[in-house]
Amino acid sequence: MQTTITRQQLLAQMQTSRYFTIQELVCSHVYQRFGNQSWQFIHTHLLHTLFQVRQGINKPIHINNWARGGSFSQRGLRCNLCQLASTKSANKQLYLSSHCLGAGVDFDVKGMSAPQVRSWIKQHQHLLPHPIRLESDVNWVHLDVYDMLNGKMINYFKG
Repeated sequence: MQTTITRQQLLAQMQTSRYFTIQELVCSHVYQRFGNQSWQFIHTHLLHTLFQVRQGINKPIHINNWARGGSFSQRGLRCNLCQLASTKSANKQLYLSSHCLGAGVDFDVKGMSAPQVRSWIKQHQHLLPHPIRLESDVNWVHLDVYDMLNGKMINYFKG
């Protein structure tokens, strides 16, 4: 489903719908430094895809919850100060996670297991505005907008 929408229109929809706050999409380091300007770091294709999935599935999606006192802080955008990224760098390991580029998130959907969510996405892939990847071997949903350039709307990978 290719829909023409500008980034400004998409951000307005995201903020009006209240499906996601910027604190859910970025780590605390980024939000503390950039506040609401942190939207600039989230890839437009990811925003569009998240909006379509959230609207279609019609259930709350939970990404980061650090701003509400929760333990999740690295499920959206990860910066170089985040433990997962900084450990890889300290160990001189290449780390090209979609999370570091604002192109991927990990999430849960209220009342659904991760396999149920992945199945729902597969069954409703016509709603996807852009190709995605789904991680297949985890008990949460990892979704990113890396395009494998193979013509498929959904590609599965093992982390």
